[in-house]
Amino acid sequence: MDIAERFVARVRDLIDGRRVILAGVPLAGSTRRIAQLRALGSDRCLVVANGLGTGDLPDPVDADHVIVPTPARDIIDEFRQLERLLADPPAEVRRVIEAFDPDRCALVLTAPYAASAWLGDRPCYGARRPEWVTLEDKTIGDAIFDAAAVRRPPSEVVAARRSALLASAARLDRGQGTVWAGDAREGFNGGGVLVRWIRSDAPGEDVDEATSRFATQCDRVRVAPFVDGVPCSIHGFVCADGVAVLRPVEMVNLRRPRGARFQYAGAATYFDPPAVDRAEMRRAAHRVGRHLSSHHDLRGAFTVDGILGADGWLPTEVNPRFGGGLGYTNVLYPDLPFDLIHHLVVAGDGAEITAADVEALLLPAADDTRWGGGWATVAVPFDRTQTEPVLFDGDLCRSVARGEVADGELVRGPGAEGGFVRLTLYPHRTPSGPSVAPRVAAALALADQMWSTDMGPLQPAPSLR
Repeated sequence: MDIAERFVARVRDLIDGRRVILAGVPLAGSTRRIAQLRALGSDRCLVVANGLGTGDLPDPVDADHVIVPTPARDIIDEFRQLERLLADPPAEVRRVIEAFDPDRCALVLTAPYAASAWLGDRPCYGARRPEWVTLEDKTIGDAIFDAAAVRRPPSEVVAARRSALLASAARLDRGQGTVWAGDAREGFNGGGVLVRWIRSDAPGEDVDEATSRFATQCDRVRVAPFVDGVPCSIHGFVCADGVAVLRPVEMVNLRRPRGARFQYAGAATYFDPPAVDRAEMRRAAHRVGRHLSSHHDLRGAFTVDGILGADGWLPTEVNPRFGGGLGYTNVLYPDLPFDLIHHLVVAGDGAEITAADVEALLLPAADDTRWGGGWATVAVPFDRTQTEPVLFDGDLCRSVARGEVADGELVRGPGAEGGFVRLTLYPHRTPSGPSVAPRVAAALALADQMWSTDMGPLQPAPSLR
């Protein structure tokens, strides 16, 4: 029996014959998971959804559902609303859960990045420990890098006050401005919502917006010199016997011609850093993983995000959770929900899952089979899913004409913040090696033209290596 077969068998032991409650995911986001669970022998599923979502919906034969709409201002607001929904479900949701699982034997699963360990009074299996969630703070990552002996950019952590921020920026600016990242006072955050690039010649309104946002939501802010280059993450996976380190994943983080905000726009594995940089990233992830394991008893997946610039790769933050960039595992092994392997290990039920097996399962396959594209939340609401085949012509993305072969597909649909746009790149039509950020930027520009999504001009980061 090979590694994949053994892992599938272990997940089947967890799932077979059980009812499953999927909590805190968009209904359309549960479709693949429900098909996987049913193939692994699960009984009927229940989805406690925080919205309709974009894409195909699950077959009613396989799953019941209840939707609690959670319109949000941004991804941080969505996180907070999700946490409130899981901690204290509305009375109607509680009634649906009790009717679905009166004997309380169902397995409760939530997204592996969620900070919630409970669905009401029911424990979520393999949930993150609170002490691990507290590590996901942009102002303490440099201390982790220092403890793990990982090279990083200079930085300062200062009070979230205008005078302190501007003084720190003046000390650290190397000519291209500074990046400010807020703490996790109100809970972990993501999507770049509390990150600002304050350029050397930033207009007053950019500084005003940034200092106001940080003052109202943070106590402390990390300030570091802006490093230009391709945003690139490396994932690790802490098992009982050691740390597995996986392949680099490009984080599509676009910027605007003006303004301080980045546009987080997806992840992909088509980009190949030079071998020397890939080796450096893997060494850094291994050291961080050993530190998180020995000092914080971390188990399961984590990410180290950074920038591949002219002078090599430098880390910027640590996220002790299953990152969105690990979505490629679903493509490598469609019958194996790898995040359930993560849940098993986090729950302490995966002693037989070794670091060597995780690397052997994922590393060669991820290099052979590429994945990803881009996505973005938009304020414009959509009430249904629509798909548009697209191809790339130089720096432009356009709809496919009759007789042409598509390079990918652009999809729009409902989202918590109004609408959601996703570009899926077809592996057989996408070159391995270069950054996909130019294609994502071009596709989002087409979405602006076709669907009036109002994202505005977006630019990819340059490849400097």
